[in-house]
Amino acid sequence: METLKDVIHGVLTGLQTPEKTIRQQLTQQWAAIAGPKIAQHTRPSLAKDGRLFVWVDQSALAYELSQRYRQTFLKRVQAALGEDVVKAISFRVGELR
Repeated sequence: METLKDVIHGVLTGLQTPEKTIRQQLTQQWAAIAGPKIAQHTRPSLAKDGRLFVWVDQSALAYELSQRYRQTFLKRVQAALGEDVVKAISFRVGELR
């Protein structure tokens, strides 16, 4: 027999949208995807249309990630979340939220 706690957890989990679940996975796995040093200076933000915006706190780092590591990041994110979830990646300079 299930406990009340298990029933409530199941109901609340069922209420979450798939998009919210994917965003939570992205946030939780970001340090593994980006690496610990880069993760300290970046924050991912997934748009509904499959574009991943990576906010970077330093313009030089944003430029380097965009020019040299765009495909690497895209492949890592797609491996973690699925190719159908993330279709493109952009790096933006700004305040980390």
